[in-house]
Amino acid sequence: MRVISRRIALRIAAAVVGAATVVGGVAAGPGFAAPTLGTVAPQSADGGGRHWVTAYSASMQGPSTLGDFGAETLSGYEYTKTAQEIVPPPTTFSDETIRQVQYLHHSGDAVRLQLSNLFGAAPTTLPAVTVGIRQGESGGAVEEGTQRAVTFGSDRSVTIPAGGSVLSDPVDLPVEAFDHLVTSIFVPAGNPPASVHGNAQQTFFTGSGDLSGQPGDEGFTERGIVLNNYTATFTTASYYVAGIQVDADPEARTLVTFGDSITDGFLSSGNTDTRYPDFLARRLQANPSTDHLSVANQAISGGRVLRDGIGPSALHRFEREVLDQPNVAGVIFLQGINDFGTALYQLPAASAEEIIAGYRELAARAHAHDIPIFIGTLTPSGNLARPAPYGTYSTPDTVAKRAQVNEWLRTEGPDVFDGVIDYDAAIRDPLIPDWIQLRYDAGDNLHPNDAGYEAMADTVPLEFLAELSH
Repeated sequence: MRVISRRIALRIAAAVVGAATVVGGVAAGPGFAAPTLGTVAPQSADGGGRHWVTAYSASMQGPSTLGDFGAETLSGYEYTKTAQEIVPPPTTFSDETIRQVQYLHHSGDAVRLQLSNLFGAAPTTLPAVTVGIRQGESGGAVEEGTQRAVTFGSDRSVTIPAGGSVLSDPVDLPVEAFDHLVTSIFVPAGNPPASVHGNAQQTFFTGSGDLSGQPGDEGFTERGIVLNNYTATFTTASYYVAGIQVDADPEARTLVTFGDSITDGFLSSGNTDTRYPDFLARRLQANPSTDHLSVANQAISGGRVLRDGIGPSALHRFEREVLDQPNVAGVIFLQGINDFGTALYQLPAASAEEIIAGYRELAARAHAHDIPIFIGTLTPSGNLARPAPYGTYSTPDTVAKRAQVNEWLRTEGPDVFDGVIDYDAAIRDPLIPDWIQLRYDAGDNLHPNDAGYEAMADTVPLEFLAELSH
């Protein structure tokens, strides 16, 4: 890699160059309508010949997501009764600094931030943003000498239009794959509720006033309760930061993992980076044939292929979250079970034929842009003998439709997609295939635990990915 050593780099004063890219948007009308604007140009906007890939990403959702998601998920959920009394993450901030920790999947000589107001009902003004490398293995303190001011068109303050996003100037901060970056955002009074990603699995921090330039964690309060995988799921969220790009080697490319809660790492252990895309990123970086790939995790827990609900549908967000990534090499898609299983709460259930039609459309849209797309089989969701304890995931109708979709993927899927990854076979019980193996089950017979997510990452054939363009 051409990343210079951190020790040398930290002797260099931060130099911020280039111009910010701001793309406006239009607030949604009555009900939910997926915004058609608010995207970011996929290639470098700074004119300096840099080569950007996405090293961290978070799919944006509306501020109501936190309440809607909690109400739906906890409905009938006997395993986590105590979580019902936990205060959910906030949606609005006033004269506060939000400090968040992001796990990078690739190295680079510089970083730039994509900040989002995609679901904001009014413009959002952020007077001060900083970024640095985390000190130590936990907490929110910044390593000495690494904190940098983030600018937007050379200005410290930025106003993001309703429905829009902004791409910062490049920040000369060398980072390595699997560094934890710390972003600090001062949010003054009067801003609308923040666009949010509802399942962060990572503690965040808030402090009163503008603490964005403070490297230490004095004055910050830890937010979210991360005692185990359940509390991490229900009490943590991330705000504003939709992506972090790094200036990488010319052959580097962005690989997008695109899906729902299983890609999002729902019920993985908090603060441990044990989502399946995290395991996949570490696997790719350890192999010389795939270490040019950076994994961008574009997932929404509870999200569906065909219809909006807890966030935009896959069809509505595909362009923004896949096609608009910088130097995108390919996409791994895993979604569909929520189109069957959450229908009790989110409109009528889709048929297997409708899901397959949606799959075909997504494949066609990727291929129209010469982007390879791989698809995963739908993982087990239980049956009446051992059901998932919420939604309609385990009814005979859902079980039958899941089996029908998987059969189509295994037989006809290779003719539509560039490859089929059999996640179902990797984690299902060998005797009762509607169940997740107990050693891979997070406790709800629907989501894998950390070991299950690692098994999924190990299932991805590296020969698929090694062929992606350098």
